[in-house]
Amino acid sequence: MVDPPPWPRGLAEHDVDQVLVVFSDVEMGAGGVTDDFPQTDYLGRLVTSYNRGAFASQQVTVVFNGDTFDLLKTSLDGAYPTRITAEVAAAKMTRVADCHAGFFEQIRAFLAHPDAPRDVCFITGNHDLELFFPEVQALIRERCGGAASFPGERLRVGDVQIEHGYQADPMFTLESGSPFIDIEGERLLNLPWGAVAVLEVVVPFAPLLYALDRMRPRGQVLKKLPEVRDLLLGAYWRYWTRDYWRDYFADADPMKKASWTMLREIAHRFGTGHADVSMGDHYQRLLEADDALSLYLIGHQHDAAWWSRGPRRVLRTGCFRNEFAFDEQGAGYRLLPKIYAEVFMQGGKVRRSHLVEVEAPPPPPGYLPESLFAVLPKVRELLAQHGIDVEHERAAQAAQEAKERESGDPNGFAFMRSLRRALLGKAAD
Repeated sequence: MVDPPPWPRGLAEHDVDQVLVVFSDVEMGAGGVTDDFPQTDYLGRLVTSYNRGAFASQQVTVVFNGDTFDLLKTSLDGAYPTRITAEVAAAKMTRVADCHAGFFEQIRAFLAHPDAPRDVCFITGNHDLELFFPEVQALIRERCGGAASFPGERLRVGDVQIEHGYQADPMFTLESGSPFIDIEGERLLNLPWGAVAVLEVVVPFAPLLYALDRMRPRGQVLKKLPEVRDLLLGAYWRYWTRDYWRDYFADADPMKKASWTMLREIAHRFGTGHADVSMGDHYQRLLEADDALSLYLIGHQHDAAWWSRGPRRVLRTGCFRNEFAFDEQGAGYRLLPKIYAEVFMQGGKVRRSHLVEVEAPPPPPGYLPESLFAVLPKVRELLAQHGIDVEHERAAQAAQEAKERESGDPNGFAFMRSLRRALLGKAAD
């Protein structure tokens, strides 16, 4: 059992008529070592703790603010399809739900609380865009006891706006504004170009490199493991300069969406692990544009943050998935705390909001290798197997950069220079 959180000091219970509890970026997967949060029983117990103590008589709404389910990296029959139908989406969701049955049982218990209203909402994130499918929503409702709601990309509660944050990220923005596209009479998930890139370049390496993705700071990991950087450099270089364009022009694949914004963004993103977008500035501008808003809650980027202008603020909840502080010697890791948000409201107005930090139980034994350097023999084997000539590819990139300078084209293939510099550990332009 998890103890209920303390009630905020200086805030009378009778001055609150609704509590929002907001989690983001849980990224529960389909089990095994690649599941980014296998300890979802703990998360479920944390949710049900809001049925006790001072919260027992309060209306409580739990909001899972995107990337709750890591459907993006959930395979189906050993493959990672980019053409996702309702049937494919439901099959992936079933795999995840079966691995986290205890979590859904706890959500049922939370919703069955007899003393005050209880609600659970699932907002879409870039890892679980499949939540747009009514078929997936029905599956989750059944697991939760029939009472979950799905507001889509955002949820408005009084003077609070909640959305995942991928809307401000050029890699994962829905280009047409619609979550679906129709191809030859078949309804498909309208995957953003960033999701397609992850599926075609990054995910195939997940069984080998899954642990590295959980380490912070990511830049230090690549500096300590240059062969990993070279392996991924080669994969991205060939994808953007050959494979992507071959498929784009040969098949007119509707999942291939070309734009210069796309090409420039990938350079900065992979080298730093962060979006080339100031989310704080973006959401502060949105806050200023709507006088009826006093609080924006977002996730997406895994570092918690707080911006404020007077009484109005933006809170970023960081993540709830497993992430670790990286030991520079490559041996030993420290599990980082989980962060989420609480909002206390009365009459549709925010009375108090803050971030909450909790220590989750450790993942099961064998979840991480004893040393990150254990991946190097296989990485070197892959470099040799694929005939990746890192020096040759660097020379090709340098030649492309020279071509850009000669052409004077400010857009052109200017992303090449940034990609090379970012992946080689230099500052992005």
